Amino acid sequence: MSSTPPPPTAARPRDAALDANVLRAAMELLGEGGIAAVTMDAVAQRAGAGKASLYRRWKSKDELLADALTLHSPIDVEVDTGTLRGDLVKLYEHYYGIGNHVMQAAMQEMLGNVRQHLAWTEKVAPERLTARRAKVRALFERAVARGEIAPPADIDLLLDLVPAMVLYRYNTRNQKVSRASIARFVDAAVLPLAGLAAREARP
Repeated sequence: MSSTPPPPTAARPRDAALDANVLRAAMELLGEGGIAAVTMDAVAQRAGAGKASLYRRWKSKDELLADALTLHSPIDVEVDTGTLRGDLVKLYEHYYGIGNHVMQAAMQEMLGNVRQHLAWTEKVAPERLTARRAKVRALFERAVARGEIAPPADIDLLLDLVPAMVLYRYNTRNQKVSRASIARFVDAAVLPLAGLAAREARP
């Protein structure tokens, strides 16, 4: 007579607090030393966790770092201030980690090592750049729909301006991105090319 096999043992549930601690440790290391500094050993040590527990959750450092970026800089953030200027400033503040010192430090490191960062992004999470660009494009489309601006003649140029200026200022003048610099780039470059003076864009 065959015996009934025991029910499968339930997998140990994930510890949300540990996950958050590990992902924060990964972002801190990214901000301190770039992508090369983010190793499973270093993250485990910083988080006070066993390396085996990291590998049970993430198969590689690339997978771990992708989750860390998603947690600290989600793409699907909702922005609707009622004006194109307000929307652009708020969204770019989010993308550059303004108000989140861990993410801001990571973004500064990425700006200083943009080739390495882009190579990693294209390999691991290419959809991040496409999704971020689409999010900014949607702000212009919404401004057109509400009659705030005319359809831009060169939308790609408008989408490139703030990231290009942030990158150039950081790498040639060591100027860190801030709320003030983002607002200045939007007011002085983006809005005039969109046919909207900065004073008209302010509520």
